[in-house]
Amino acid sequence: MNSQQLSLPQANLKMALWQVEAEAMSSSSLYVWLDNIGLPYEVGIRLHELITYTKKISNKILAVGKMILIRIIEFVKAHPHLSIGIAVGAAVGFLVNTIPFIGPVLAPLAAALGMTIGAIAGHRLDKDTQDKRISNSGIIEIIGITEDLIEITREFFALLADVFNIFFRHVVTA
Repeated sequence: MNSQQLSLPQANLKMALWQVEAEAMSSSSLYVWLDNIGLPYEVGIRLHELITYTKKISNKILAVGKMILIRIIEFVKAHPHLSIGIAVGAAVGFLVNTIPFIGPVLAPLAAALGMTIGAIAGHRLDKDTQDKRISNSGIIEIIGITEDLIEITREFFALLADVFNIFFRHVVTA
């Protein structure tokens, strides 16, 4: 991911490459990938609207939904443990929500904490598989956790900025 400011020709080229990639990947391939990572069938069906979303810009019809979903797939492939950690944290929030009376009150906190802790643990596992992890202990561990949160945030917002830079640069100038 590169979140640098792109010139108009660079943005147009990147948008064209993303469009070719989106056209080359069939909707059924996206559904198969979603099924292979273990997402329930119902989630794949709900993503149908995103997968089929297109937008006419100038004289071109762009597969915006597929382009965004492909970027998300690339992010998940690059950070598999991070993604699983976040999913586990979200599941914890859902399970807490099922507790009678106090569950709906505690669920947002449980989900936020679970997703944060899951993201950190997953990110650390991803770093371990890439041999980038530095083991720390004590107060240094708090700094390591903070660094992990910053890295996670930076990588996610780099993805978001990349998508926004391409789409908005292309839409505004089209």
